[in-house]
Amino acid sequence: MLTAEQLITDAGLRPTKARTAVLNTLLNSTTALSHTDILAALQGVEIDRVTVYRVLDWLLENTLIHKISSDDRAWKFQLNAPKRSYRATDSGRSEHLGLLNNHGHAHLHCQQCGTVLCIHELAAHIPQSLFDTYRVSNIEISLKGLCPDCQKT
Repeated sequence: MLTAEQLITDAGLRPTKARTAVLNTLLNSTTALSHTDILAALQGVEIDRVTVYRVLDWLLENTLIHKISSDDRAWKFQLNAPKRSYRATDSGRSEHLGLLNNHGHAHLHCQQCGTVLCIHELAAHIPQSLFDTYRVSNIEISLKGLCPDCQKT
């Protein structure tokens, strides 16, 4: 089983207690989490809210996670698919082989409970000619509706 420390070291980066704790929280979650969700999951761990923000920024910068905009204006964060390829750059940062700091898959947003799920099977198919002429920094595909649990109520 993949661990947060292994993901960080495999990307050529240095794991710290805070980085490992935040990444483990995302690794063990089946849905995207907000900063508040992550803080709640880390209760009992000696880490403050500012440190969590800094770690999330670091994880984003190093493409280990991605952020998803939500209707409530709070960013949600999710681990990038472990099957993705990473490589360390000369600056020490890791990059996806492909889009930098990004992902090209869809998200399901529940309009009732706010749950966000990544759907890797539904990916953006953009012509290479666009990437040849335009530097794409972000792709968002959002499907909105009700999750199975909210449909029952």
